[in-house]
Amino acid sequence: MKNLRLYFFLTLLLSACSVKLDLDSDILEGESSAVCWMGALPDSTPLSELSIPGAHDAASASITAWTSWTRTQELNIARLWNCGVRAFDLRPAWADGQLGLYHGKYTAHISLPEVMRVLLLALEKHPAEAAIVIIRHEEEADGNAPGWKDALGAYLQSISPQLVDYSPGLTLGDLRGKILVLSRNEYAGGPLGGYIKGWSHSIGAASQKSASLIGKDGSASPLWVQDYYHPDGAEDKWAAVQGLLDSCFAAGDERPLVIHHTSGYIGTLPDYRSNARDINRKAAEYIQSAGKPTGIVMMDFAGTDRSSGKDVAGALLVRTLIRNNQVYFTTISSTKSHSLERGAKKRM
Repeated sequence: MKNLRLYFFLTLLLSACSVKLDLDSDILEGESSAVCWMGALPDSTPLSELSIPGAHDAASASITAWTSWTRTQELNIARLWNCGVRAFDLRPAWADGQLGLYHGKYTAHISLPEVMRVLLLALEKHPAEAAIVIIRHEEEADGNAPGWKDALGAYLQSISPQLVDYSPGLTLGDLRGKILVLSRNEYAGGPLGGYIKGWSHSIGAASQKSASLIGKDGSASPLWVQDYYHPDGAEDKWAAVQGLLDSCFAAGDERPLVIHHTSGYIGTLPDYRSNARDINRKAAEYIQSAGKPTGIVMMDFAGTDRSSGKDVAGALLVRTLIRNNQVYFTTISSTKSHSLERGAKKRM
């Protein structure tokens, strides 16, 4: 384990050179309001009251094989960050002595330490922001390599000062400048963040509401997950998305952390773009009309509205989610202000 930690420390130093050429300039160029949208929100905001744009298979923009069926993103990690994405679905496998990122068996030609370094650089530049990384072991790429658990544990331990542990009362103030790592698989020395148990690929509401988040102390908190990624048709997918959104909106202050997925594909060969065209736009319109917190919304083609000549509405959905925070907290502030005014008049 100590040797692995040394290895990842050296890897971080080397990746500082290799990633810098391609991605650091993207971070430094990002100065739009989307880059610092969290900074305008109160420190006291619970994680569950945020509307967070997320990228499904976030590293897949750099996949070079069978791109029509393997890429679910057009933008690299730095550009996803710049457009306002703050949740990143990353799929590491332990192959060729490194934690490379994959979509299925297809390599993204970038490692987990390289991607995390980009996020840490972004947080250094914008310390009022936060990032959430959801990890899944991409077993198809490494044959469920036994070294994965030790490798991931050693790497996360090497950057542990930049990570935050999950707890039910986690607020935006706790998260600022840090990365919250939520792993769907256990690893050595974990969790450094939290474990997700009971991840749901079902269209059924009962299954979607049966997941849990395990903190460092072993305690479990409720988690709702909708990842119905291979529906029979667009209507089925939208029913799953709308159903959990409705539950989320109705839950009010009792809402746990929720992870939605507009991502998915229909048919034998993955057609992510057609699904994104139908579902991303519908989700944006539905969320805008509700004006209530969503939790994390994982999507394909985040930050771009066109992919391979098709409308995918990913930039629209990201903008809608960011704006949803502003609308919600303006409404809350206005409601509190009116309540105080009415209370003052009664006392008079």
